Amino acid sequence: MLKRHVDQVWARLDALYANGTTFISWGELYHWYGVERIHKTPWRDLKARWDELLEERQEPKGDPLVAEMRAGISLFFARKPQRLGDLAD
Repeated sequence: MLKRHVDQVWARLDALYANGTTFISWGELYHWYGVERIHKTPWRDLKARWDELLEERQEPKGDPLVAEMRAGISLFFARKPQRLGDLAD
């Protein structure tokens, strides 16, 4: 992976940590990881980097939710997740 791509991956994970959400397009995943098919390698790398980020910030490990979209993936991370329906009740 090129250094600029590493920096872009870290920027997305920083955004996930700071904002609770981020988006990565399919094209970016293919381009960053230099793959023709997305198998385990990109997912394992993103997870390892996420765990490293949480460890640096002395946060307990947490696994972000991933929503597959037509154009890519949205990641969500919340320390105290709630459902909209529960808030509406």
